[in-house]
Parts: sequence; C-alpha cells; structure tokens
Amino acid sequence: MAQLLSLLNTITGSLLTICVTMVATMGITLIFRTSNTTNFAQGAIAAAGTYVVAYLAMQYSVHYILAILIGLVFGIAFGLFIDIMIFRRGKNINIVGKQIITMGLVSIIFGAVPLIFGAQIPPQIPAFIDGNFSISMLGGELSITKHSVVCIAITAAVLTVLFVLLFKSKWGLGVRVTASSEYTAGIVGVNTYVITATSWAIAAALAVLAAVMLNAGNASLTPSFMTKIQVSSFLAGILGGFSTFLGPILGAIIIPLAISVVGWLGFINPFFQSWAEVIVYILLLIAILIKPQGLFGKVVAKKV
Repeated sequence: MAQLLSLLNTITGSLLTICVTMVATMGITLIFRTSNTTNFAQGAIAAAGTYVVAYLAMQYSVHYILAILIGLVFGIAFGLFIDIMIFRRGKNINIVGKQIITMGLVSIIFGAVPLIFGAQIPPQIPAFIDGNFSISMLGGELSITKHSVVCIAITAAVLTVLFVLLFKSKWGLGVRVTASSEYTAGIVGVNTYVITATSWAIAAALAVLAAVMLNAGNASLTPSFMTKIQVSSFLAGILGGFSTFLGPILGAIIIPLAISVVGWLGFINPFFQSWAEVIVYILLLIAILIKPQGLFGKVVAKKV
C-alpha cells in the first residue's frame, strides 16, 4: 500500500511538468505545421518573456496578473517579429536554413538576456496559490500543490479554446489547409501570411505561459531553464506524430509521466532513478523506429 501511495504521489508531483510540456508542445506543433520548421528558439523566447514577468512583478511592483499579461504580449510581439521580419524575408530558405536561423536566435537571446536584466538570478515568481491539497488514503496522504491544480485548469482551458478554434473556426480551417500545403492554401484564397503570423504569435505566447507556470512552480529562472522542456516537447511531437494536432499533446502527457514512473522504480534499484530519462528516451527511440510517423500520426500518401 505504501508503494502504491508513493506512486500516486509521484504522478501528482509530475502534473505541473505535464501541463507545462503540453502547452509548450502545442506552440511547437503550430509552428511546425504552418511554417514547416522546428523552432529551436521556443525555449529561449519563453525564458525571455518570463524574465519580463519576474522583473515587472517582483522588482517594479506591477500587479501579478498584469505582469503576466504583459509577458504574453511580449511573446506575441516576439513571435510576430520572427515571422514578419525574418522568415517572411527568407521565404525561399530551405527547412535546414530556417532551423539554423532559430538556433541563431537562441544565441542572441541567451546573450541579450544577461545584458538587459543583469547576470544575477532574478526574483522567483511566486506560486499562483500557495499550499497543498491533501487526501487521506491507503494509510497515508495523497497530496498535490494548489499551484499545480491551477495550472491544470489553465492548461485545460487554453488547449480547449485552441482546439475549438482549430476545428470550428475559419482561422482553424486556414491553419489546417496551410499545414496540408501552403502552396495549395494560397491558391484557394487562404492568406498564408496571416496564418503563419498568428501561429508564431500564439506559439510564442504559449511558450511564455508555460515558462511562467514552471518558474512559479519553483524552477530557477535562467536563460536556458526551458531547454529541457523544449527537448521534451520536440520528442512529444515526434512520439505523438506531427501530422496531427492531438498526437503531440498526448505525447506530452506520456513522456513526463513515463519519466516520473521510471524514476519511482528507484525504490527497487537506484539505477532506475539515476537513469530514468535515458531509459524513457531509449524506449521512445524504439517506439519511433517501429512507427516512424508517431503513435497517433498518419501515413501521408503522395500521388505520383
């Protein structure tokens, strides 16, 4: 019973990471589907936006909610800048070239953040709500932080709105047509410039939102603190299948949960706890080798 309770507490302890990964993955998927590239700067943009929120709220006494809204606006502006001022001017650059551009942005952001905000560790963003919820069961207590519960609600609301827009609005139809073929979308009258610009804006805002939730959950804020989440988000997209919008989100649930559960097996052997991420990544590699299009992806058939 004690081991079962320990497993349940491990799962509830991973819920914040799952929420953060889901939100970040949705942004990466939007960019991948509409711009046909992987944005390696997503984590750096998220960190920069979180610095804005932290300094406004903690050093300049801006109201907490207003500071977060300003951080989201910062993310939206940054996303629009990347698409309009960089990618739109390099329309004919191939996929690898676009990826290299985003990697260059990572270097620029990593260098600019300490220059703008200083090299010292910035103030910690406080949890949305302090304290834990506890339930007595199995001879002990199952607990979850109130901050995690709020983040679950935020994640559910944001993703629900996005999926409704994707499948029930004209913008969503434009996104799906552009994701299928940007050239064909232009022929049938879809303004692909608007679609890609809004996708970059939303993706950057989602990145900042994910980073704020993680930092408020007691993660130290550094320019690279979202890198691990970004890697997990890329893997979630690959595992779930980038050919769908839902698949990567399901992958974002599977990966952090699997890492937590494998780490919990450390009570059997410390090897599992020390190598939890490596073990999960090896299992992911095997799954991708068996099903390259992803667990929930679709095989894209091309006419000759």
